[in-house]
Amino acid sequence: MTEASDFRPLPAVTGTPMAHLRSEIPAVFRQMASNWPAVSTWSFRHIASLAPSLPVQLVQGNREKNHTAFTESTLGEYLDSLTGDSLSGESPDRDDRTYLKEFDLLKRFPGLRGDLRHEQMFPRGSLTSCSAWIGPARSRTGLHHDLLDNLAVQIRGRKRFYLARPGTVERAGALSAKYDAWARLSHVGIAELAAADSATSDDFFAVDLEPGDVLYVPARWWHEVVNLSAGILLSGFFGSTMRVTSLWARVRLRDTLHRAGLLSPGNCTCHADRPGAQHR
Repeated sequence: MTEASDFRPLPAVTGTPMAHLRSEIPAVFRQMASNWPAVSTWSFRHIASLAPSLPVQLVQGNREKNHTAFTESTLGEYLDSLTGDSLSGESPDRDDRTYLKEFDLLKRFPGLRGDLRHEQMFPRGSLTSCSAWIGPARSRTGLHHDLLDNLAVQIRGRKRFYLARPGTVERAGALSAKYDAWARLSHVGIAELAAADSATSDDFFAVDLEPGDVLYVPARWWHEVVNLSAGILLSGFFGSTMRVTSLWARVRLRDTLHRAGLLSPGNCTCHADRPGAQHR
């Protein structure tokens, strides 16, 4: 696993995310969400007990950088498998870990909204979308940047974010042709990108999140994410009504072309790879 010491540490800031947004620079707010009931009550067993037989689709491996593959399970079976999960005893080179990504936890279980205080963090009038990322130690989201700003809240476990400035992947010629509706992908990982001739040490940061920490990731900032232990993270993507509406029109057009087989057919994060798909 890439070491955080290879990158500049992202310093913690004080205040609120709303006061920091205009800087368009990533920021970590230590323990901002530590008083949320979710941080103390959302165990894997608790969430599993809400609907243990609910079918869930799991991402297998690093679909952003490598092939896209899915497997099926139930919420109860999967979350039970995460209890006691840690970094010990497993090869760091394994790339078959399953990950419950972009899970609409709050839509499935609206009663959990009462355990959050996330509305307090977003600018007034924002349109927001909240998803959960639940997985074991060493499960990974490959290097990408999102089209919207994100406030990531660590609920359970520990997670490491590697971040790179906008334009870093582009200068290295590492943009991927792989399709993702709301993100752009890199065909190299963060370690390979940092070793590129075009890279400078000022371009790269790393930060470890503990339960209750909140990380602001501006749109277009590249990031790769790895679980240091089994964990739960909530991603809150947000933007003004005008920005989200404009982006939604473009995303919908691209998605229509993709699903019609006219844009990156068989080479995407939303469908399992077909033979011969090219990821560069």
